[in-house]
Amino acid sequence: MDIFQEKISELRLQKAVQQFLSDPSQVYTLESGLNVQILSPGRINPYKGPDFLDIAILLNGKIIVGDAEFHHCSSLWRDHQHSLDENFNTVILHIVLDHDCDLGLPFHTLVVPEKEMVQIYHTQIKKHKSKPDLFSLEELQNYSLIRLLRHTTEAQKLVNGAGLDFAIKSLTDDFLQRYMAKKRRPSYTQEKIADYPDYIISSKLTDFVRDIAINKRFSIPDKLITLVKEKDNKIGIGLRREIMLNVIVPCALTQADEHSRINIFSWYWSSFAMNKYGILTRKFPELPQNFLWQQQGMLEYMREIESGSNTISEALAYYGIGKLLTFFQWGPGENI
Repeated sequence: MDIFQEKISELRLQKAVQQFLSDPSQVYTLESGLNVQILSPGRINPYKGPDFLDIAILLNGKIIVGDAEFHHCSSLWRDHQHSLDENFNTVILHIVLDHDCDLGLPFHTLVVPEKEMVQIYHTQIKKHKSKPDLFSLEELQNYSLIRLLRHTTEAQKLVNGAGLDFAIKSLTDDFLQRYMAKKRRPSYTQEKIADYPDYIISSKLTDFVRDIAINKRFSIPDKLITLVKEKDNKIGIGLRREIMLNVIVPCALTQADEHSRINIFSWYWSSFAMNKYGILTRKFPELPQNFLWQQQGMLEYMREIESGSNTISEALAYYGIGKLLTFFQWGPGENI
């Protein structure tokens, strides 16, 4: 099956490309030989400019957010004179079916398999529904990434102001208060949780963050899996996991070097769900809760519809993500 024989236009293939790139745990190899993860495949742009807006990639341990352009072959970038169009100054990734030439562009090229794009395209046509879903898998990725970056930004502010231990203790206390306020019949009393922040500081959870801070080398995904499964005589496993996700992982990201950061993100995007959220089952009965990031995306969606911020670029401004996180980059930059 040849895409050019079928004469499927780039415009009609955009959704197939977006779906193909919608597995955040997948690692792709760029034409440069570097590995990249697509943390969010972005939104399809129906107007003038790049085909995908707000795409987020993890490259060399850095999250880079910008736009992406899709072509049948690399040479079409030159033929369309995109380098002379300021609308394309925000492109961070060139997605092609055929890398027919090297144009020396200031960003990377990702080649996607044309046969698979055609297969996805035809499957999408067959599964087309008259009533659209609330949101797509791609949008869930977007919300999930926003949630993780938001928590990490909050952690970075506290780390910058008063140090790591203070950040962990303060974030744990804040999380516990929100946790108690949301429960109609909480399993814990205020008296019982009063010393939990101090306890967390002396626990294996904080030891994990400290090991990250001193660049200790170990298998981070394996360690996180162990921490998820580990029972605690003081704190219930469900609450302990919530603290781990909402406090420990964001704090670890503030301390991580490139190697550690890649491994933390790898765990986040490939980890199976820790707990089952009844509220998500009730609100989104058709959406799966198989993976951690799916749940986090749904939770952030519920939060963001109240604030009115629903794209990464809007979240950047709203939460100050780009100003505080050193591993975050907006646009192509100098050394993408």
